Amino acid sequence: MKAFICFLLLFVNISASLCQNSLSHSIIKKGRLTYDFTFADLAIKYIETEDSIYLLKIANLKATEHIFKHANQYRYNVPRKSKLSLVKYLLTPIEEKKEILTAFKRNLQYAKKEIAMTDFSQMICANYLPDNFEYSGSLFFTFGYDLGVVFDNNASINLAHSNYLEDMNEIRYYSLHELHHAGFFEVKAKAMPSIDILTFKEMAEFIEILTHLEGMGTYVPLKLRKQEGAMNSDEDYVCLQAKDLMNTYEEEYFDIYNHFKNNPNRLIEGSDWKLVAILSNKRRLWYRVGALMAQVIEEKMGREKLVELISQPSEKFIETYLAVK
Repeated sequence: MKAFICFLLLFVNISASLCQNSLSHSIIKKGRLTYDFTFADLAIKYIETEDSIYLLKIANLKATEHIFKHANQYRYNVPRKSKLSLVKYLLTPIEEKKEILTAFKRNLQYAKKEIAMTDFSQMICANYLPDNFEYSGSLFFTFGYDLGVVFDNNASINLAHSNYLEDMNEIRYYSLHELHHAGFFEVKAKAMPSIDILTFKEMAEFIEILTHLEGMGTYVPLKLRKQEGAMNSDEDYVCLQAKDLMNTYEEEYFDIYNHFKNNPNRLIEGSDWKLVAILSNKRRLWYRVGALMAQVIEEKMGREKLVELISQPSEKFIETYLAVK
């Protein structure tokens, strides 16, 4: 009996140790920034076992709270009544998820080794944030929600996205894009922009902050992409190399922006949202034109000025570009 009890205690200790090790691998802290892989790790367990207990665990994660808030703020076409309904949606149909599981596991290991353990994302983003800046949130690694998103001081990367399944190196570049977004909002000390917009003035301000945000997020990985020969692996950077195309995009962007900027007192109508959609549709104008603005500002005025503009109203980012171009 004594031998059995000793064996039982040993088994319990080993099990606890394994659980603790699993948790430590899911949470990797670098300074005040947390690289959080819990959602991704539990998603694998659910897909492999089909045990619904894992859905409940995922629904209670901080990562899920993050994407749930984002989905509701921007009215995404996903279940938004509860976090559990959202998680079920993201992880079904399970037969399809099983088909990409091997590639997802590869992406997960790559992200842990090449991004979190090396603190790659935070170190690169630090070059485009104030010297005294420190992150206070998390970079979550998830399954199934967008390419990557930011909400307040947290960001996330969907390791199951087709872009990353086709080319896992894109995870590195987009981890910079999304993590810089989180730093951007911390520095600005500003709430996430609302889509409850009534006037042209409010729409112009919405365009300004999204141009600034997405332009910086797109610009931060640009030099690294050049160094690593990855400028042609993402359409945003293909376009940024085409001067004539970017001239056309810039003209189209300012036609839309000035439409709202020059008529501040007009009220928004449904057709106005169709105009704004052009900025984020296939041509991705506020990503590409915004990145061009950031590039020109750094070239003409230096990175210190580019970083300084983050804490200022985003109108100043556009005004600075127009002044120096």
